Amino acid sequence: MYSVLIVDDEPWVAYGIKALIDWESLGYTVIGEAYNGLTALETILDKKPDVVISDIRMPGLNGIELLEQIKEQQLDTHVILVSGYAEFEYAQKAVRLGAFDYLLKQVDKNKLIDTLVRLKNVLTEKQKAYKGLDLFLDDLFELLEPDDKIKISNFLTNKGIDFEYPHYRFISCLYGHSTFSDAEDGIITNNRIKYIRFRTGQNKISILLNYDEFNNPIDLLDFISVNLSDTQCIGISSIGVFSTPVAKLYQESDIALFSSFNQQGQQMIEYKATDPAAALTKTILKIEVAIKEQKQEQIHKGLDELCNECKSRHMLIDQISMFYNQIVSLIYKYYSNSEAINEIEYLNYYQIVRYYSSIEQLFQRIKAIFEQQAGEELLISNETAKKIIDHIDASFTEDILLGDLSKQFNISLGYLSTLIKKETGITYTDYVTNKRLGLAKELLSGSTLSIHEIVERVGYKDYFHFNKLFKKYCGITPSKYRKM
Repeated sequence: MYSVLIVDDEPWVAYGIKALIDWESLGYTVIGEAYNGLTALETILDKKPDVVISDIRMPGLNGIELLEQIKEQQLDTHVILVSGYAEFEYAQKAVRLGAFDYLLKQVDKNKLIDTLVRLKNVLTEKQKAYKGLDLFLDDLFELLEPDDKIKISNFLTNKGIDFEYPHYRFISCLYGHSTFSDAEDGIITNNRIKYIRFRTGQNKISILLNYDEFNNPIDLLDFISVNLSDTQCIGISSIGVFSTPVAKLYQESDIALFSSFNQQGQQMIEYKATDPAAALTKTILKIEVAIKEQKQEQIHKGLDELCNECKSRHMLIDQISMFYNQIVSLIYKYYSNSEAINEIEYLNYYQIVRYYSSIEQLFQRIKAIFEQQAGEELLISNETAKKIIDHIDASFTEDILLGDLSKQFNISLGYLSTLIKKETGITYTDYVTNKRLGLAKELLSGSTLSIHEIVERVGYKDYFHFNKLFKKYCGITPSKYRKM
């Protein structure tokens, strides 16, 4: 059943539309009514109906403004507007803005049925596309795992694809909007370039591109400027050939993409393999000596130096992850009997980008752990602790960083971590992950939502990251769990 919200500032009109037809026989269910635009928007954001039938002329927020808000919020909701003859021009404008259709008052039963039948066909086709995409991405998920060794040649042969140029790159892109309706899956030829385009996240696409780097190197830049000008950030892999593993190039493009974490303002980042470890070995050693000698000031100075070096060298995010995890190893080594080992964990590059908004915040988190070891103690009431957990429970599908909670409740980062661990028995990250995966299981078992829709509903933006987490915690992929 597709869900419907009816909106009209005259309750008897909303009731009349609801009573006009047999909704269930057409494949719909009316989930509620709203009597002004503002209340309607709150309900839409909360319940995310498939369809909204709304009057155009309403106080507070009219039908067209409501439609604009739905588009601005990037909600996958179709709008049918209802208008009188006097608002006919407004109705035409609304259709241009993306309304599915408009109906004249008083709403004619047959015309309403005809509109809903046409809309159901659109919704059904979209649902089929989502399901097909889920199956395709489930296969792609295995292919793009970092340790997968399938070569480009094998991948293309298995798909029956014939690429003619000698060089390959993966390009991964982040958009400021959902990419599903814009993505063109399949093989596309563009002058001297051939490529396959995949959706790999809510706002992310990845492209396997085939061209001749040596004879026509400018083709890559031309392709980017023409086709990817509206992206927020672009990550480009190194050059591959027929025998290069597909996963290698994809991971490189992904690392380059998320390296915008440390290269603010850079729209396009190319992956370049470097080994900065030797240059920063002295800094790591200085931090270890300071830890041994329990010199807080020297620890902070060493961490600041490491942070500044990462920034000044424009290090890729996987390199930052490596240094971060080296510091975590030192914490595990020298504080093995301390609560600190429960408050910090090894993180891969994607987790770092997800949990922290900047490299400064990442290193501030490490400093908080060392401050905690210096004897920082606070007393927090049971009531405040309960408020914090209740807040997390109410907003776990949102991207709320631990640092944001720290500021909101005026508690140091280190102590907040300890408090959450004490109250829940697990770290903040694990607690949120468990809540999200628990909701995902419910939706996989009890709804017709596609896996992509579920990924977005529970708070993730990257399909592959969700797949990895789900498989790690549940032992199987989401698509296989749904079939159980």
